[in-house]
Amino acid sequence: MTYLIDAWFERENPYLKVIHKNTGNQIISWQGETLKKRLQAGEICIEDFENSPSQELIKELFLLDCLQLEPEV
Repeated sequence: MTYLIDAWFERENPYLKVIHKNTGNQIISWQGETLKKRLQAGEICIEDFENSPSQELIKELFLLDCLQLEPEV
């Protein structure tokens, strides 16, 4: 399976999408505050996206998508 990462972190409403290349279906879609919280928590590191996405990065994103952010106390 091949995936495409579409991400724009440097905007007011950042987004990150993982798209199945053959079908065009979005597998992961984070934007706005959800993505900002993941970035601030260190769950996602922008530098990991500077090169072509590796299988390991895609796997990590899938695992993160399965985890829910803990509610703020």
